[in-house]
Amino acid sequence: MRIFLAGLLLFTAVPGRAQNIVVNLLAPVEAATPGGEVRVDLVILNPTSTEIIFETPMTLSGVLSSERRSWPVQLRGQAGGGAQIAARGFSYRSFIFTVPAEARGRLVLDLEQPQPARALIEVKAAADPGRERRIASAPLSSSLPGQPVETAIQRTFAGRFSPHEPVYFIYGPDAPGAKFQFSFKYRVLGQKARLGDQLPVLRGLYAGYTQRSLWDIDAESSPFYDSSYMPELMFESQAVIDPGSEGGFQMLGYQVGVRHESNGQQGPESRSLNIAYFRPAFSFGRLDGWNVIVVPRIFDYIVDVENNPDIRRYRGNVELTAIIGRNDRGALSLTGRVGQGFHKGSLQADLTIPVMFDKMFDFATYVLVQYWNGYGESLRSYNQRTETVRAGFSLVR
Repeated sequence: MRIFLAGLLLFTAVPGRAQNIVVNLLAPVEAATPGGEVRVDLVILNPTSTEIIFETPMTLSGVLSSERRSWPVQLRGQAGGGAQIAARGFSYRSFIFTVPAEARGRLVLDLEQPQPARALIEVKAAADPGRERRIASAPLSSSLPGQPVETAIQRTFAGRFSPHEPVYFIYGPDAPGAKFQFSFKYRVLGQKARLGDQLPVLRGLYAGYTQRSLWDIDAESSPFYDSSYMPELMFESQAVIDPGSEGGFQMLGYQVGVRHESNGQQGPESRSLNIAYFRPAFSFGRLDGWNVIVVPRIFDYIVDVENNPDIRRYRGNVELTAIIGRNDRGALSLTGRVGQGFHKGSLQADLTIPVMFDKMFDFATYVLVQYWNGYGESLRSYNQRTETVRAGFSLVR
């Protein structure tokens, strides 16, 4: 549990530069691997009413111990130098250490400097001993100075949330001019769940939510033209991938799930449907370089579609997405649906280009240009053909 507000009540004076700070350790959420590396975050709190500068060492000495034995470990800093910590604020510093090859179970990591601190580390043997070492958790940050202490209170299980469908806001000249989408998924069972040990497939159980809206932003009073609300429940499996491989064809994993989609309207404009789907993903090329990713979705309509009984003619039962690009470069995504009998359908093309303003704003996003042609951009007018171009930004592509 990452709540460390109680640390403010345990303030202990120490000599030198550390005399006005409180130190705590944040342990990784996921289990570590024997012989692998673990990243922990050193949290430096400033409970005083004045700003302080704290010099963070590049290495720390610690002891990792179980009930039967202990191991000395050396923690290597990810960033050093002085941290400027605002009054009643805090800063993070990330450190990495190597887990002893013989370590197993729930272990305690103890630090004596810059103040006594302790964290619980869980170590489990890897299912495949030939896998590469991997860091047990992503860092919170190498340095986040100046944030108020109140933001450190845990209000979500952040490690359970992850991106799902793309997140963007775009605008174009044709009504409805604006279009935006946000999406996320939540892992239902944690890595420590006993039920997951008995039924490992349940570790891949996710609840997801996506909302896509068309906004007639240029009209009087700027009404929303239509919105699609899409909750879903899915099983997800991701294959073990070596990003440094020489490329070639490989499967990235799959999703199996059920999704509800409706526009929340009443009367003649009400639309809703339910689908069950299978969605595998394949790639060709280096995952850390140029690659092509192909993601088909095969689905069928379940329950009833009485509000839009002929929607199969326009959406069909297959959706195909093909993406060509590179992680740090632009990417072109093409998503197509073929209506029943190959008479209808749609095509959406998304061109995304990463943009970063490191020096002045420390801001990063993707510029998105989206082209749409076909039927069903909205549920409300699923049987009407539209064509438009919009541009804007994307946070998740």
